[in-house]
Amino acid sequence: MDFQKNYQSWLESAYVDAQTREELQAIADDKKEIEERFYKDLEFGTGGMRGIIGAGTNRMNRYVIRKASQGFARYILERNARTEPAIVIAYDTRRFSKVFALEAALVMAANGIKAYTYEGVRTTPELSFAVRHLNASAGIVITASHNPPEYNGYKVYGEDGCQLVPEEADKVIEAVVAVKSFEDVSYMEQAEAEAKGLLQIVPEAVDEAYIKGVIAKTCTPSLFSNAPEGFKVVFTPLHGTGGRPVVNALNALDFKGLIPVQEQMVEDSEFTTIKLPNPEEMIAYERAVAYAEQYGATAAIATDPDCDRVGVVVRDDMGQYIKLTGNQTGGLLLDYMISQLRELPKNPVILDTIVTSDFGAAIAKKHGIEVVSTLTGFKFIGEKIRQYEDGSKSFLFGYEESYGYLIGTDVRDKDAVISTVWIIEMLMYYYARKQSLLDRLDALYREYGYHYESLVNLKREGKDGMAQIAEIMSNARNDRMESVAGLKAVKITDFENDDTGLPKSDVVKYELEGGTWFAIRPSGTEPKLKIYVSSVAASNQEAQTRADAVAKEVQERLVPAV
Repeated sequence: MDFQKNYQSWLESAYVDAQTREELQAIADDKKEIEERFYKDLEFGTGGMRGIIGAGTNRMNRYVIRKASQGFARYILERNARTEPAIVIAYDTRRFSKVFALEAALVMAANGIKAYTYEGVRTTPELSFAVRHLNASAGIVITASHNPPEYNGYKVYGEDGCQLVPEEADKVIEAVVAVKSFEDVSYMEQAEAEAKGLLQIVPEAVDEAYIKGVIAKTCTPSLFSNAPEGFKVVFTPLHGTGGRPVVNALNALDFKGLIPVQEQMVEDSEFTTIKLPNPEEMIAYERAVAYAEQYGATAAIATDPDCDRVGVVVRDDMGQYIKLTGNQTGGLLLDYMISQLRELPKNPVILDTIVTSDFGAAIAKKHGIEVVSTLTGFKFIGEKIRQYEDGSKSFLFGYEESYGYLIGTDVRDKDAVISTVWIIEMLMYYYARKQSLLDRLDALYREYGYHYESLVNLKREGKDGMAQIAEIMSNARNDRMESVAGLKAVKITDFENDDTGLPKSDVVKYELEGGTWFAIRPSGTEPKLKIYVSSVAASNQEAQTRADAVAKEVQERLVPAV
């Protein structure tokens, strides 16, 4: 792609507004910046399209949104035989999210697709639910999840409320690429779209139905209205979308023990009180922990900006707050669910991913529950749920190590609202028995072995960063290691080239002796390379030492010095 030519075409286009041209003129002497903005089109990854906000083909802006929406509209119309196709569009608290949502809606309207939008921010799981509830043809969420404030994104959903799997996403990409110029985009003014009934607000009844579904999935609703004496839990949506639905669900359950982090309940595109709005990182809990210490809370829970991920920190015997990993929380939720079931359904199945710890799988298998591992990305879990609608299996629970969980099938993406409610119920259950989640976790480790996982994130930004990531992945494929940190490699799987029964994916996984493994893959939504390491041993220290040694050697052997 000729980045200089593309830059010039944007500058000269009458379609581009004056403010955007001013932004581009300001970088006229910065060739590197021009290249970064125009050397490619922003692409769909495992989580859709995501990038830095700004002018350019490789940035998030109204023109990239319009082009993507035109391509998506064509995909919908080609795939959908409905006489009245419709789409639901939601947005989070990020910069320009509301603007981008309206831009997408007006392109859809111009293509004859009725666009349902919200009057305010909504969570990703609420969007997934609404697509199904309104029997819509598709859905869009404008969000960049837990990325820094300068990012935004565009996630697309099919008629089942699930993100598109690669086969379908590739068709959307083809349709988007076919939109060659701004003039190829159909666009309708808001007043006209409203007058024609092609732009409508999502009815409040949809929100109400979603909350009713959350409440219906609790194991013991009476536990919330009769919480153990002294039980308190802190909650923060990290300035994102989770505050309203989580509070509404808990109010409907008559739960009185919630302590919101008031300053972070405010919707804020700059995430002013947080260094990084990511519940995977302990730094995100700084204020939540301060609240927990002040009120003597048992735990603090945080959801990410679009409320599809949730993390929890719990108080230990010394009064310190310890963050659970996504794998630990997933195993605990699974264990709790099994303990509350009077009997298992026919052919029960748990869904996880190829980079999820073996901890939850060990629990499931002991109880006779099948575990099916998909590729990374909750779309693949949603795809499996759809396949099981034929009655072949009964879906119980789906989760990823990256703090995403799903209970029930009303939603087809990870759902931090229902997960938060379940985590609070689980906390109360053990609190009433004078136990903490850490106590239960240790008991499970004693039974199933101490599992330890680590994740190495190697940030590699820009065009040069993409080349470095490609080089590292090439090393992982071609420099086959017979042993790592003294552990013999018993199986090496290249998910891009080997016949795994799964779609092709840029992942390489080494299974080592003794139950240790590592996997390496590029992030589909961020400029990062991820190295996952998992180990199991008779003690936590032994498992950690082994995992740390593997992580160190993998980086030394596969990652060139920057």
